[in-house]
Amino acid sequence: MNAATARPLRKRFSAWLAMLVLVVGLFAPLVANEVPLLARVNGAWSFPAFVDLVGTPSPGPGDQSWKQWQTTLPADSPDFVLMPPWPFGPGETNAACFRQRPSAAHWLGCDDTGRDVLARLVHGAGAVVWLGLPAVLIGGLLGTLLGAWAGYRGRYVDTLVSRLIELFVCFPTLLFLLFAAAFFGDSRLGLVLVMASLFWTSFARIVRGAILSLRERDFVHVARGLGVSEWRILTRHLLPQVWSQVGVTAAFCMASAIVAESTLSFLGIGPGDAVSSWGAMLRQGAEHAVVGAWHLWLWPTLAIVMVVVCCHVLADRLRGDPESSDVVI
Repeated sequence: MNAATARPLRKRFSAWLAMLVLVVGLFAPLVANEVPLLARVNGAWSFPAFVDLVGTPSPGPGDQSWKQWQTTLPADSPDFVLMPPWPFGPGETNAACFRQRPSAAHWLGCDDTGRDVLARLVHGAGAVVWLGLPAVLIGGLLGTLLGAWAGYRGRYVDTLVSRLIELFVCFPTLLFLLFAAAFFGDSRLGLVLVMASLFWTSFARIVRGAILSLRERDFVHVARGLGVSEWRILTRHLLPQVWSQVGVTAAFCMASAIVAESTLSFLGIGPGDAVSSWGAMLRQGAEHAVVGAWHLWLWPTLAIVMVVVCCHVLADRLRGDPESSDVVI
């Protein structure tokens, strides 16, 4: 396979992988959980895994877990449970599986407390999506609007936004995140807002530079001469020309968000330590690497590397080939 054939395949694979991580992260409780998707108990229907998406699912009937109750059901009972595709939860422990290596029952093995590694990876994707995606969206929206406003209006507005960008760029990213994690503790919202405050400058700089060039094009002067409002010129004629640059920046910022969340979790601070996080799993793997538990550090490492590389390949795909990167008016 030559390079010309491999490149489209690599980009297509990255797109599918990004979609898979997004869907799995958003609906992790429906993919891997110790509670059922659907249950019928004494004629009453319940959906514990769906409840887990927004709150705390109900416990199993009586004093039993759902799995224990399922094993006690008679063969002719009208009651039943429908488990998720991977019937293990991120916090479910099994004393018989301490540091168990990959097997038919646990494809990626178990950690030092008997928790299934694959279930933790699935819910770790949820931590990435629910922390990184809102930060990128908020930072992208704020940065795009401010950058477009500064580039189009120029003069004092441009000076004000440029000075704000320079101010925020001065903060060292890792030190600022460490300070924010220490200040906000396990608040997800706090960390999302802090990451958004770091990401908006990237969007603002890219959009400002593009709008500064586009606002001098002939089609903008013609639109002004026809009496088109400035808001319509900005939103209908200029911003659509920079969506590819915004998409490229968003992909790079998403990769940075994954690395930032994993770093904080690896250091044992931030909200990622309280949930299944790839960084927390990697720290656990590093602690047990000396006893030969290679599966505890290998899988989270591969997950982080693959998703970050995927974001960079997607950025390259959104940027397009240099030969065809001219703006079409």
